[in-house]
Amino acid sequence: MEMIFQRKIIEKNRNIYYQSESANEIISQVNQIISLLTFSLNIHLNIGQSSIINTSEVFMSLETISIDSLLNKQIKQVGNAQIHIPSNFNLNTTNNSTMSLRVTFSFSFFF
Repeated sequence: MEMIFQRKIIEKNRNIYYQSESANEIISQVNQIISLLTFSLNIHLNIGQSSIINTSEVFMSLETISIDSLLNKQIKQVGNAQIHIPSNFNLNTTNNSTMSLRVTFSFSFFF
């Protein structure tokens, strides 16, 4: 009886390990896809333009803005979440520079 119990524990731990490894690989692949999407979309965005991808699995907002317009910027997201960049936010760049601002949320559902 003890041997069967130990085998079940070993099998359970083995399954947890492989599930964890698979989850880490999927997370890495999702991050690569988001980076490639960002790069591809960023090429086509002019200053002040944005692109939003909103599905049941992921929300991604990409916007090209000037550094001046970044101060006191408030970004509204899914589910009333907000990101507020304070006016005293300090960057090592000139004010006439531009930057891309990407916000991503991944929604995971476990059954």
